[in-house]
Amino acid sequence: MKYASGVVMAGTAVIGERGQVTIPKNIRDHLGLKPHDPLTIEMENDKVVIEKPISKKETERLIKEYYSEHYDFEKKVAKEWAHVSKEADAMLDEY
Repeated sequence: MKYASGVVMAGTAVIGERGQVTIPKNIRDHLGLKPHDPLTIEMENDKVVIEKPISKKETERLIKEYYSEHYDFEKKVAKEWAHVSKEADAMLDEY
């Protein structure tokens, strides 16, 4: 089921006496959630957001991807900064 807000799956649950909530089966199945799997629970703009944390392997992949995408840019910025810094030093020496 797709909703206007971009939600692909939805379900309803009731908070139990001890504050427990059961995640609907279709969502558990879709995410591959099993008993005792860790979840993160956050509040964003007065909404409760429950997420399956990403694995260590996925975290490492994302970090490598980020650095490979940004390494060349950061290298160019450092080179330009060194050039600008030399020019600024030369201008200050004139005064």
